[in-house]
Formats: sequence, structure tokens, C-alpha cells
Amino acid sequence: MNLPLVCFDIDGTILRTRGAGREALDEAFLALYGWNHATEGVNVAGATDDVICRDVAARFGEAWLPSATPQLVDRYLVGLRHRVEEPGRAELLPGVSALLDALAGRAHVALLTGNWQIGADVKLRAVEVERRFDWGVYSEDAFDRDGLVPAARLRAASRGLGVGEVVVLGDTVSDVKCARAGGARVVVVETGFSTPEALANARPDLQVANLSEGLAWILALIQA
Repeated sequence: MNLPLVCFDIDGTILRTRGAGREALDEAFLALYGWNHATEGVNVAGATDDVICRDVAARFGEAWLPSATPQLVDRYLVGLRHRVEEPGRAELLPGVSALLDALAGRAHVALLTGNWQIGADVKLRAVEVERRFDWGVYSEDAFDRDGLVPAARLRAASRGLGVGEVVVLGDTVSDVKCARAGGARVVVVETGFSTPEALANARPDLQVANLSEGLAWILALIQA
């Protein structure tokens, strides 16, 4: 039996870490390359981590080589773990647990995020929801975010899951663009990085203040 596939973004949708990821990445670039305030002026909202690396390197007149990524990730994780463990830094956003409970048996659930997988795991553990997601697609699966929905379909098929409609839950204009590129429907929440006006202008299928207030509407959309 085919079920809808509901794909959750992480930052600004499931949780917020109050800039921990960006700070940790800046720290890693400074430690390894001497690039101060590396991500300043770089669009990180909705971008994959690999695209961010490319854009940061370009800002300093360099070309980012994929072979440099593992060392950067290792250094980034040190700073990320330290920051998300600070009291009050990582916060689970309203309605996430209730929506996951409501989707049980009604839909397949996955992550769809621009984070590197290991960074995503660190963030999810910080708010104790890592066990709610068995699988996902990450920066490693598509350099550009627009490739993540097709990657999710392929991964679902590889897991033997019958998938009907795909619904992306996100918080940025990039999430809307990503969903449309992959032929998916999209729900956006106003808890993240794009303004409500920008989200509305992107014309998602549904826009809600947060997952708690939008729970009934989201379930209705998925079942439609």
C-alpha cells in the first residue's frame, strides 16, 4: 500500500539552535584556513552544507575541493556539539512531536535537509528526537537542495517503501523551490529563516505559524 512520504527539514522546522551551526562552521573555517567570519554574507538558509562550503571558498577567492570536506566536518562537529549542549541553546519547536505521533500509520516519515548527516544527528540528539526518524536525505545525497526530493524517492524505493504523494515540511523559500523541483507538495512554517511575507510570495500549498497550530491543516492536506 502506498502512503504519503512526509519529509521534514531540520533547522527552523523541527528545531532551532540559535546560530550554533553557523558559529561552528565559522570556527572551523577560521581554524583550518584562517578565514575570519567565513559565512558572513553567504546565504545559508536552505542551502546544503556543501553549497555553503563552495560559496564560502569563493568569497575568499578559492575553489572548494570535495577532498577538503571530511577535515572540515570533523572540526565543525567539535564546535557544534559544544554549542548545542549549552543550556537553552537547542530547542524543539512546537508541534513536532504531536505531528509525528499523528502521522504514525498514515504516512512514511523522513528527513530532508541540507545538513551533513552527522551534523543532522547531533542536532536531533540535542532535542531528543533522533529516534523518531529512521532515515533521510542530506547534503551528501544532492549537492543542490533541488535534488533532495528525487533522492528521497529513490531512498524510499531502496527501503521497499510504497510512496504516494511527497510532502515537504520546511521554513524557507528554498524549501518551496526544492519541493516544486521534485514534484512535491510543500508546507511552510513561520518558525525559521524566511519572513512570512517571503513565504507567502513563494506560494506554498500551506503556510502555518508553527506545526502545532497547523497540525489539523497539515493532516487534512496529507489525506486529501
